[in-house]
Amino acid sequence: MKMTEKHLQTGDALPPYNGRLRLFAMRFCPYAGRCVLVLNAKNIPYDVVYINLTKKPEWIFNFSPKGAVPALEYQKGKALFDSNVINTYLDEEYPEYPLQATDPLRRAQDQLVVENFNTVITAYFTAAYNPQGLQPSHPEIFHKGLELLQKELETRGTEFLHGEEAGMVDYTLWPFLERFEALPLGNAEFALDKSNYETLLTYMESMKQLPAVTSNYLPPDIYAKFTDSFVTGSGGLRASEALSTKPL
Repeated sequence: MKMTEKHLQTGDALPPYNGRLRLFAMRFCPYAGRCVLVLNAKNIPYDVVYINLTKKPEWIFNFSPKGAVPALEYQKGKALFDSNVINTYLDEEYPEYPLQATDPLRRAQDQLVVENFNTVITAYFTAAYNPQGLQPSHPEIFHKGLELLQKELETRGTEFLHGEEAGMVDYTLWPFLERFEALPLGNAEFALDKSNYETLLTYMESMKQLPAVTSNYLPPDIYAKFTDSFVTGSGGLRASEALSTKPL
């Protein structure tokens, strides 16, 4: 459930708190997307308040010291921030459908998968939001990281990294994998060719079928349109415009 259809900004009032978990997010933020996926996967009732990150409402700093998203209001006026912190809390506070591996070694291995993936994320952000800073090494870093992820999928031999059902590690990586599909629209060096990524692309198709993912999925052209608005210096694209082909 979403409390606001627009991204609230400076001067806008904080919507009243109704007692449910409340996630402060930005529709195109992959880190906030991680929390949305976990909340959806665990079927936890919650509300979303979207934040304009270029014109932040004054009250967001009461929930997140730096005004960053995501932030989760778990009691009135009390919040957690950082996607990994929030998702670990959600998985332990609402244990009915656990998303983390029960085996300590596998949990550690999952954390290493996420850690290794950070190099891919860095290359993605450069390609998407700072193309003028793109170096010849960035596509190589991007593909080496994805090859490592594909090898991990092949080694585990399950439909998802977590197993035959998706888990925390999958929902942590997915918001970025979803956005990677938009990169070839602006730079073919970042294309995920099927001849090189058959296992990874099969995994991505499996992720797209999950209810937690389908309810929040956006097609590549929407992400490309949004990021291009920043690259071209057009002042940022309003979420309502970017989402004109898919309702919130």
